This record gives sequence, C-alpha cells and structure tokens, in this order.
Amino acid sequence: MTTKTSAKNSTRTTTPAPALWRNRNYLLWLGSDTGSALGIALHSFAVPLIALVATNSPAQAGIIGAAGMLGRMLATLPGGVLADRHNRRRLMLIGGMSGTSIGLGLVAVAATGHLTFWSLLTLHLLMSVRNGLFGSASDAALKDLLPETQLGSALAANQGRDAVVSLAGGPLGGILLAVSQTVALAAVAAIHATATLFAKFMVLPTHIREADAVATNRQELAGRTGWAHGFAEESGEGLKWLWRRKDLRAILLVSVIINLGTNASITSVIFALQRRGESAATIGWVSAAIGAGMLLGSLVAPALIRRIPSGALTCTGLFLAIAALWVLPFVEQTAALCVVLAVALFGAPAINAGIGGYFMAAVPTELLGRATSASALMSMAALPLAPLIAGFGFPLLGWTGLLASCASIAALAGIIALANKPLRTLPGPGGWAARAAAYKQASSV
Repeated sequence: MTTKTSAKNSTRTTTPAPALWRNRNYLLWLGSDTGSALGIALHSFAVPLIALVATNSPAQAGIIGAAGMLGRMLATLPGGVLADRHNRRRLMLIGGMSGTSIGLGLVAVAATGHLTFWSLLTLHLLMSVRNGLFGSASDAALKDLLPETQLGSALAANQGRDAVVSLAGGPLGGILLAVSQTVALAAVAAIHATATLFAKFMVLPTHIREADAVATNRQELAGRTGWAHGFAEESGEGLKWLWRRKDLRAILLVSVIINLGTNASITSVIFALQRRGESAATIGWVSAAIGAGMLLGSLVAPALIRRIPSGALTCTGLFLAIAALWVLPFVEQTAALCVVLAVALFGAPAINAGIGGYFMAAVPTELLGRATSASALMSMAALPLAPLIAGFGFPLLGWTGLLASCASIAALAGIIALANKPLRTLPGPGGWAARAAAYKQASSV
C-alpha cells in the first residue's frame, strides 16, 4: 500500500497543471468568488445610504452599520470551522443561496414600502453574518483547486479583481440607486444568484480527502464534552496554530500593522478633505486613485512573483508604501494626493499575493478554513481603529502630525519584516513547500 500511495503522489507532482486561465474549475471558482465580492461591495455601498434615507437618522444608520460589522466579526471564526468540517463547494453554494435569499428579502421590504430601522437592521445583520460564515470556504477552496506553484499567480489575479470591484462598486451602486432602491437591492440578489450558479458547476478534486476529514472531525467531536464546546474550541485552533509557527506569526503581525497604517492614512486624508470643504466628487477621485494604483500593481504582480523571492518582494513593496505614506504629510493638493496614494498601494497586490500564497501553501488544507478566518479576524479587529485615529488625531495633531503618525505605524511593519529572517528570506513559489515543511518540523520539535 505504501508503494502505491507513493506512486500516486509521484504522478500528481510530475503531471503538469493546466495553465491558470485554461483551468475550468479555477475559472468557475473565480466567477463565484467575484460574484460574491461584488455582491458584498454593492450591498455595503447601498444599505448605509438606504438606511440614512429610510430612517432620516445618522445615529440609526450608524447603528445598522456597526451591527453588521460586529456580526461579521463574530461569525468569522465559526465560519472557518465550517470550512474545515464540510465540503467547501457545498458551503459556497449555501452561501450563494443565502445571499440571494437575503437580497430578495431586502427587495421585498423595499418594493412594499417597509424599509424601516428594524427591517434594515435585521436583514443587514443577516447578510453580514452570512459574509462571515461563508467567506472562508471560498478562500480555502482555492488551495484544493490549484497546485502551490500557481497560488501566487492566482492571488495576484484576485488582487486585480478586487481593485476592479473596488473601482466599480461605488459608481455601479450610485447608478442603480439613482434608478431606485429596489433595483439596487435586486442587483445584489441577482449577483449572488450568479455566484451560486458558478459554484454549482465547480468540481473540487479533493472531495474524497474532504469527506475523510469530515468523518475524522465528527469522530473527534463525539469524544468531546459537547457540540457547542467542541465548536468553540475548534474556532480558536486556527489562531493558536498560526501563533506557534514562527514563519506565519511574522506575516500576521506585518499584515495587521501595515493595513492599520495604510487605512488610517487613507481615512485621515478623506476626513481632512471633508473638513476643508472638498466636494464628494473630489473625494471620490482620491478613492478611485487608490483602486487604480492597486489595479496597475496587480498587472505586474504575477511576473514579479515568478521572478523575485517573496521575502524580497514583500520588503520592497512595504518600503515603497512606507516612503509614499511619509510623503503624504507634506502634500495637500488633491492631484498630488491621488498620485501619492496610488504609489503607496501599487505594491500591495504583489505583497498580498506573495505572503498570501505562502500562507495557503504552509497551512494544511484541513486547517485552512480556521487559519484563514483567524487571519481575517485579526485584520478586521484592527480596521475600526483607523477612523478613531483619524477622528481623534486631526484635532490634536493637525494634517502633518496625524499623517506622520500613520506613516510611523506603517514603518513599524517594515521594521518587523526586515528584522524577521523567515519573512525576509521567504523564497518564490517554487520553494514555498520546502520552506513550510522546514518550519513545520521545527515547530513540532
């Protein structure tokens, strides 16, 4: 039996994988994931504006938005457990159908004139919990579809997709809302339905291994003190496992800190532009410049990932972002702000694809849902600090002092990346598996 297994594994590793854009299952996954991302973006844009109009109360609209953010955060870790316990394609289908159903619920209350504080709060909270519960399944399914050497290129493509969604989400939502609230909400439901259709025709090549993993998990859960206790215990396993891995611990820290510094800078710029009386159109151009910088960066990211070691690429991208953020305190013209922010985000796709690809290669597939959800939770937990830094920092420090403080936060991420040898010396995709195996062995000693 050992000989047969070895032969099978050898065949798998030597059989060349189809090119990314000729891989039917990957394209179906990308269609489903893109539909879900666009549905979330459109919902996130439209519902706060609809809530403001429907309630005529900024406070009530704020409560609706905050409840959604809290619901998604609370659902993220349990969502990781679901992604590791169950078939990920099936979860993508359930998530898509849930998004469609909730979207249709919003359409119904809008069409019948029942858009109230409580109806919006309930449906927005349900959609946000859905996003948290099923987001990890789609992310984890990508590793089941592709070999490790293609993960970096796939994630770079995803970065470009995210940039396009970011650029298109606001204008599309504005156009649809100009027609009617019902039409905008119907588009949310239709997009989630399309994502469900793509997932339906996708085939995970690891369904047998997933079935075995599900059976193993159920046997382990049977020996625990109870279902709820077992679920809660599993929710924290991803974070605990990541923190024990020296190579992945640095990636988590750097990701959280650079995201906080960058988002605090962007929020501070937008806040300051509002305070000095700039129009919504002007602020929109600044937001568009950020998406454009990421889109341009995503076009070169696949080639960079193949040619440059991921550690060197990450450090270079980080210091490009940090240098640009240090320019912001001394720039106030809108056009110059657009250029500087575009430069700051230009390296983000290569950074995210490089360290994200290694992350997916290093984490065992049976733990990937929980590890992904733990990483997402850490990022989300830091993001609410960005508006607090901007809101309290501007009156105290002014434009220059506030943006210099944000750049200092980002600089801390660069220092950690340079000081951490596992991250600094991270190889390219061809060396990810060997590097991950070495640190796995070291962490188990």
